[in-house]
Amino acid sequence: MTHIEMAQSPGFSHRSQMWDATGMWAWILHRITGLGLVFYILLHTILMGVSLLSGKEGFDATLSILMGHPVFELLDTMLLGAVLYHGFNGIRILLFDMGIGISVKRQKSIFGIFMGVAAILWFWSIVLKFSE
Repeated sequence: MTHIEMAQSPGFSHRSQMWDATGMWAWILHRITGLGLVFYILLHTILMGVSLLSGKEGFDATLSILMGHPVFELLDTMLLGAVLYHGFNGIRILLFDMGIGISVKRQKSIFGIFMGVAAILWFWSIVLKFSE
């Protein structure tokens, strides 16, 4: 179904309602974080493989650059946020597929609870990481 057909369907009286739907934003963020995680895994595998092939000195040099640079600290924090969001939203989708919380109202509340837990874990990990 196209966006125009969705906007003209009885469930949406105006096209902006489609963009206000929590489920749509959950779906978009789930896809973005999934693609980001795949990109990270590929980049990580390639980078570590190449640095391992260059010998112990090359691997140690690569690791020392990555572990101490503030940009990579920020990227690690963003990676953890993506993993938490993608994981908790995946659990929500699994519960929906099993028949738990089928109604839209229950899905919104489950989404809110899971995202709240993910946010708390993310902020807690940020505090732990930067308090060292």
